[in-house]
Amino acid sequence: MAVGPDRRRRGWPAPAQIAFAIAFGLVVAVFVGVFTQHGGTKRAQSHPTTTPTTTPTTTPAPGSTTAPTTASASVTSVPPVSTSSRLLPLTIARPSHQGTYSRTPDFGTWTDVHGCQDTRATLLIRSSQAAVTFTTARDCTVKTGRWIDPWSGTVTTEARGVQIDHTVPLANAWASGAWAWTHEERVAFTNDLTETDHLVAILAHENEQKGDHGPETWRPPARSSWCRYALDWDHIKANWRLSATAAEWVALVEMTAGC
Repeated sequence: MAVGPDRRRRGWPAPAQIAFAIAFGLVVAVFVGVFTQHGGTKRAQSHPTTTPTTTPTTTPAPGSTTAPTTASASVTSVPPVSTSSRLLPLTIARPSHQGTYSRTPDFGTWTDVHGCQDTRATLLIRSSQAAVTFTTARDCTVKTGRWIDPWSGTVTTEARGVQIDHTVPLANAWASGAWAWTHEERVAFTNDLTETDHLVAILAHENEQKGDHGPETWRPPARSSWCRYALDWDHIKANWRLSATAAEWVALVEMTAGC
């Protein structure tokens, strides 16, 4: 019986198989690369990478603080903390009721301390560096003595050239909280002789220059007296529970820096 031709398929030669595998691998690599590039671009567009934006913060200067932010996001500036342990803390607040101040109706006048000697005469007698004389035999009104102005160092012997100054002016006290006191309390403030340097005998023209100004707008002529003036001001306000403005407190800190 005749045998027909052999129908089995013969395998590819080895060189052909290798060539085919290399070509197929190149095609796959190109396809994967294109797909990856396109897919990566889409992902980048869908989820862009950004650098977080932060609000810059300001580092407080040494010896200063910042008040907490209120619910309305408004920030209130707080003056620097004093480096002097001798300054007593004060409440920082804006002046109030300034337009309602009237000196004599609100704070009264000098009151009698010893017989006919009122607050002015008593202070002049107490602060004089020499024996005083009086204008009359009743010894009510001081005529001469020897007074050293604590803020300028100037010496005067004529009482008429001296005025009694409230270290914390009455108008300033009123706007710092005295508006809420009773009339009796304000009269007591006017005539307080118990507080050291609450009342001081200074030159008339100096007192007029000072007026109702606080330490933020008026300072003693002699820089050497700044420390004493600032400490007196601060202690008086603390004892009487009076507030201070931010600018006022900054001035007190500056003047006590060299204490």
